[in-house]
Amino acid sequence: MKLFLILIRSSWVSGLVSGLLGALSGMANLGLIMLIHRALTDDPSDSQWLPYLFAGACVLVLITQVTAKHLLVQLSQATAARLRYELCTKIIAAPLPTLESVGSHRLLAALIDDVNSITSALSAFPAACANAMVLVCGLVYLATLSVPLAGGTILMASIGVFSFMTGLRFANRHLRQAREDQDEVVKQLRAMIDGIKELKGNNMRCLDFVYDVLLPADTKMRHSLIIGSNIQGFAHSWGRLFLFIGIGLLLFAWPQIATVSTATLTGYVLTILYLTYPLDGILGWLPAMNSASIAVAKIETLGLMIDQPEHQTSLSAPARFRSLEMHGVTYQYDSKDDNCFALGPVDLTLSPGETLFIAGGNGSGKTTLAKLLTGLYVPDAGRVQWNGNDVTDKERADYRQLFSTVFVEGHLFDRLLGIDATPGKLQHWLSILGMEDKVNVQTGRLLTGELSRGQHKRLALLVAALDDRPIFVFDEWAAEQDPGFKDIFYQQILPELHRSGKTVVAITHDDRYFSVASRVLKVADGRLNLVADLQSTPRRAA
Repeated sequence: MKLFLILIRSSWVSGLVSGLLGALSGMANLGLIMLIHRALTDDPSDSQWLPYLFAGACVLVLITQVTAKHLLVQLSQATAARLRYELCTKIIAAPLPTLESVGSHRLLAALIDDVNSITSALSAFPAACANAMVLVCGLVYLATLSVPLAGGTILMASIGVFSFMTGLRFANRHLRQAREDQDEVVKQLRAMIDGIKELKGNNMRCLDFVYDVLLPADTKMRHSLIIGSNIQGFAHSWGRLFLFIGIGLLLFAWPQIATVSTATLTGYVLTILYLTYPLDGILGWLPAMNSASIAVAKIETLGLMIDQPEHQTSLSAPARFRSLEMHGVTYQYDSKDDNCFALGPVDLTLSPGETLFIAGGNGSGKTTLAKLLTGLYVPDAGRVQWNGNDVTDKERADYRQLFSTVFVEGHLFDRLLGIDATPGKLQHWLSILGMEDKVNVQTGRLLTGELSRGQHKRLALLVAALDDRPIFVFDEWAAEQDPGFKDIFYQQILPELHRSGKTVVAITHDDRYFSVASRVLKVADGRLNLVADLQSTPRRAA
């Protein structure tokens, strides 16, 4: 039912028209069988119009089937696009911690595999309508030949369909489990791609990953899928068998009970044999519908997991930055472990034009602090104030527009998005960063194909600089730079941003350059402590 609601929501007119055309095609198909029966049993002199009627029915079948399939292809693809769009908007609007807990592997599986399952089921909708109409009209035609025989046929078909649906319910348990197991397979495939260098560099690690991680996950999914598919296949064959049982009873048992004319018997056998095709089509479509229903349920579950939309942000430039304060801010990751990491309470004040360095050991909470500062994480307690006003859920999306960021694991798009920079400014930063050959100035395309980690970070800094927000946040940007570009970052780029009135927050381990900062803070065990307060204008490192 939910699958049809999705179809109707996309375009109920196209869905209705394609369904009606499919039904008309089914009636025309049955008309062909009736004409064949008449041609076999009637006097040839009474059948002079049959060839023309037969040709007309063939043309009608062709036109209705082609038109219905054309409409449903368009509709199913539009439905798939709509589902992907709705899921993407939910992903974009969901809080970052929620997305991190769900995992990218689940999101990708829903966006690709689940949507494709739904599309496949919807694409077969016209054929299902045609087959259903053939069955209904076929049973009506059988009733015109013999009501008792029609009743017996309906009884046998009902038993077959009921048996099939019962088997389908048993298969569902395993198919749903297979869909859950698929998330783990996708996760490990992504791990293989992301860690291919590490796997190639250690044969034992590669073997352990393949045989202890990847193959067991795939085997678990395959086991559930095979059991579910086998149950489906058995139920399909068992349900179809009941029509042939009906034919056997008709041929061998019914003549012993009542007298049946040869014409009636011929018409009955011919019609039932033909009805096995549409029944087989419907029984074959139901597993696709079943897979689509599982996909819809999975998307709905995922949607509920991420359906916590934040307030929409405006497209206008962020308000002038006067002050940013954090008062008693704390944050703790969701975990069953009682000793999970907690940050805070943190008290911090940022002023326009300030250059702040944050140091600390690995796992001390520096990146968590940066995500809290930039509004990507919501504090468990405490307040964040922007220009003296509390940042609430309503303002948080707008608040994030204050920041140009480069995180350690940040993504680099292959083009400049949401940026309206002059060619002169683009060329200026390309020259400073030594990346003139990595950007097409005319199209704004970034040549991200074969970049070192240092080059990747330099292009990310280019995007941040062109973004030109009031506050810049760099998460260990210089860690993967050679000494020359590390010096350029601290001695040229940061002072230039300071002269432009920008506030800079840089997470760094480079104590040699601490004199460049206005203040140096250190995060230790989730607490923020002052290391040095150099104030006034940042100075150059010696």
